[in-house]
Amino acid sequence: MLIEWNEFVVFLKTRAQELGETQFDQVRYGDVGMALVLALVISVALLLTLSRVAFWRRGHSRHHSGHLIDPKLQRGAIVRALYHSPKLLLVMAVVVLLVAVSDPFLTATEEVMGDVESRVRIDLVDTSLSMAWEFPDTGKSRAEVAREAHLQFLEMRQEKNDRVSLWLFSSYPYMVDDFILDDELYYFQVVEAPYVTVKLLAPQFRTTRDQIYVPEDKVRIIPTEGNTNIIRALQSIVKHFDSDEATGGGQANQHRAVLIITDADVDEIPEAEFQALNQRNIVPYVIYINIRDAGVGNAEVAETPPLIEMIRNFGGDYFDVTDQDSLVHAYEAIDELEAVRFELTHRAIKTPIYSRFLLVSLALLVIGIPAGLVAELVWGTHP
Repeated sequence: MLIEWNEFVVFLKTRAQELGETQFDQVRYGDVGMALVLALVISVALLLTLSRVAFWRRGHSRHHSGHLIDPKLQRGAIVRALYHSPKLLLVMAVVVLLVAVSDPFLTATEEVMGDVESRVRIDLVDTSLSMAWEFPDTGKSRAEVAREAHLQFLEMRQEKNDRVSLWLFSSYPYMVDDFILDDELYYFQVVEAPYVTVKLLAPQFRTTRDQIYVPEDKVRIIPTEGNTNIIRALQSIVKHFDSDEATGGGQANQHRAVLIITDADVDEIPEAEFQALNQRNIVPYVIYINIRDAGVGNAEVAETPPLIEMIRNFGGDYFDVTDQDSLVHAYEAIDELEAVRFELTHRAIKTPIYSRFLLVSLALLVIGIPAGLVAELVWGTHP
């Protein structure tokens, strides 16, 4: 029994040390939604309980006798603090438990050796001002709808060993990272990327709603940004593909792809750039954030944008975000590309750390519950 207790103490010390060494600014959360649901349930239960207690006290309250209580018999500040401290511990335990439920994890990379068959793709995400405006009847920005579709597509492509590079574009293109062969790491890059890069976050013109639908932490204010210059972005991507091919990252005549995620509200039509992609066997695809068929009655968006109409002329295709099956079609289109063998040198590791928070929550409960019982026995009936 003593040996088992010693092992348990060592276990507690190890977990406590791990928690103390945790870099909390690097922690990511995989299921915040579940934590929010649980928090809502706990809040409702707490409100109902407090309401019931208040009602019970009102029905069973007695009038004051009129006698003054000797100050010596009243609780002092220290006693009141000790009496209420177990409740504070229980609140802290619930908060830490909610953090554990949100599936916290850390990421790291490890070196690996081996070859994999991969398909090469650049994801080009529109972060212009128009993406900050509402996607009709959702209360979400077009950028948020686009991000959800992008992440859903990436989840479908898990374990397909895609070699992908993430790019953002507004007035100018920005490469988040070069080609990588790591599903997890790339997924995290997309999650962390901003929704919009603009010089000024302004509401949609000619609308009666003066609202912004993008969270502040997903906005990057850059004085030179805000337009939708897809020509400049595609020119940079063509150069990057050429550079990658020259350094051995790609292969001549290899079928590669550029996946453009946009509302197609672009400044100019990139016909010459599509032609340059076509000459290099780079297939353009668009995940189209289609506001035309999403309940908008505006005549200005009633026609299919020229960018969408012309993409099939260059061997590409578009996938309508309002179509339930469109992402499946996008997955299949990428899957038809020629796979090429690449050397794998490193990969991301996802390390769950929910147990560290569960341990803290358990420790707070183990201390708080007995302490609360003792406090009630000692001071519960004290004035």
